[in-house]
Amino acid sequence: MRKLTLIALCVILAVTVLSGVVGAQASRVVIYSALDAPVTSEVLKAFERATGLRTEALTLAAAGTLATRITAERARPQADIFLGGSADFHAPLARQGLLEAYRSPALAGSGIAREFYDPNGFWYGWYIGALALMYNRQQLPSRGGRAPATWDDLLNPAFRGSVVLPSPITTGGGFIFVAAQIFRFDRNEDRAFAYLKQLAANATFTPTAPGGITLVSRGEATVGMNWGHDIRSMAVNQGFPVDIVFPPDTATEIGAVSIIRGGPNPEGARRFVDFMLSRVPQDINGKFGLRYPTRPDVPSPLGMPPLSSLKFVRYDRQWAIDNMARLREKWQREIGR
Repeated sequence: MRKLTLIALCVILAVTVLSGVVGAQASRVVIYSALDAPVTSEVLKAFERATGLRTEALTLAAAGTLATRITAERARPQADIFLGGSADFHAPLARQGLLEAYRSPALAGSGIAREFYDPNGFWYGWYIGALALMYNRQQLPSRGGRAPATWDDLLNPAFRGSVVLPSPITTGGGFIFVAAQIFRFDRNEDRAFAYLKQLAANATFTPTAPGGITLVSRGEATVGMNWGHDIRSMAVNQGFPVDIVFPPDTATEIGAVSIIRGGPNPEGARRFVDFMLSRVPQDINGKFGLRYPTRPDVPSPLGMPPLSSLKFVRYDRQWAIDNMARLREKWQREIGR
């Protein structure tokens, strides 16, 4: 009888401990973030305060690399959320069956326009970024002294070997830049790739977007292309001798959040998406990341020009998404950098 009692107690204890472990795992949300570390940290802290759930994040400012990781983990997903990076990288994952469709009730009343979310609920846009030119004004005199004002100015022979751009293979900004050139040349891919080949002869490509900003800030490169908000927050506002120009025919990203299908905490993931559509994270992103919000009730970031003042190329996002794999393969085949 004592043996039976002891066994029963052990079973009860084991079940209790196991339940505690499962409960602890269920309370944690794992995020793959393509945002910079300061914004990721502030957003996750706010989410934890609002929900009581714990978070764990892998932060890498290379949405393409994170998308590749999610694809590689499809048999056993290790994360719940893909945060940040352009919708151009989220949509192909949805098409491959790697994202969970979720119709968030938080969308109602958010004021977020139809163009900023997937109608099937696979991804939601919660910020907007715009591509810009940057240059180191101290290095400019040794490179001819003329600041770049258009994408064609990156071909200036005076800048040869001193242009830096994010890779179109590993970063959203790099890919959107490539697609923007195709639209700039009225969808003539031959003309666009002729331009890109000339540019590649002038340039270095970094695997993450912030890497290029660091090189221009230090004077190791003179000019480059990157996200305007990152240039301002990483260089201009930090006192580096870097200036920023939004050229004609620029393009935007729709920074998205999505749920990874089969992740360890689907309920926590849904609560995370609901939170991302609220004002709080978009306010944080505007303050610390200088990104434009998708909610109309969140003010534009300080120090950034009104989004309406920028001159955009006619960017067909669906075409870019549908042709992403082909264009990246073409880039590797014809340019290989």
